[in-house]
Amino acid sequence: MLSKLMKYELKATGRVFLPLYLALLVFALINRFMLGVSASHQWQTPAVISMAVYIFIMAGIFVMTLIMTIQRFYKNLLSEEGYLMFTLPVKSWQHIVCKMLISMFWLVFSFFVAMLSIILIAFKAGDWQHIMRELTQFFGTLWGYLGTSIYLYSLEAVIGIFLILASAILILYASIAVGHLFNQHRILASFAAFIGLNTLTQIISMAIGFAIGHGNVWNIPPGNFLTMHTELHLFIAFILLESALITAAYFAITNTILKKRLNLE
Repeated sequence: MLSKLMKYELKATGRVFLPLYLALLVFALINRFMLGVSASHQWQTPAVISMAVYIFIMAGIFVMTLIMTIQRFYKNLLSEEGYLMFTLPVKSWQHIVCKMLISMFWLVFSFFVAMLSIILIAFKAGDWQHIMRELTQFFGTLWGYLGTSIYLYSLEAVIGIFLILASAILILYASIAVGHLFNQHRILASFAAFIGLNTLTQIISMAIGFAIGHGNVWNIPPGNFLTMHTELHLFIAFILLESALITAAYFAITNTILKKRLNLE
């Protein structure tokens, strides 16, 4: 059932994002053309307007991603639509996971579309070969320092990015859910809950950090930093574990409220 929920959510949100992506890429191509002819005085004003529209669409995509993350969760689960959604044979945690994964998908996809649009504007003939040559040299140097540990570092980076995105989305969900416990001023209560959860998270993270003393890792001499793979992996594992626990706490808060304290009045 989770896959069906995700399919529906993807279609519903895709109606908003796909036209924005298309508009961004179209204006990227227009700006690519404008850069070639903007030396002529008569094309300078259209070129400025076209670039302004491109930047506006670029910013709008990421703003819309944030808006859709909040709006889809609130409207589907905590407004009148919630009566219908919670009559489905789906558990509350599945609703949360569905919303979270689709929001993460659009965040990542928006990033790649934005990069593609920049490439369409800025890259010229021969640039790709130059970049590939530089990247090959860079990764060759990195392999010389890290060896096979580069695979583990890469995995840790992927997990870290996943946790960062999940945590950023789930703290929004948890704040909205907490705010919805109030009968009045729910938006204000959600905003206050977000500040409270974020502050509490920072305090707990700092307290754990000082208690464990992992800040000493940053005192490793630069010459020895890349040779202490075991220590670095342990440090990264600690950071990932801490992030996972915080993310799980946001998820638990949201799920508990939706499951036991849901108020659609």
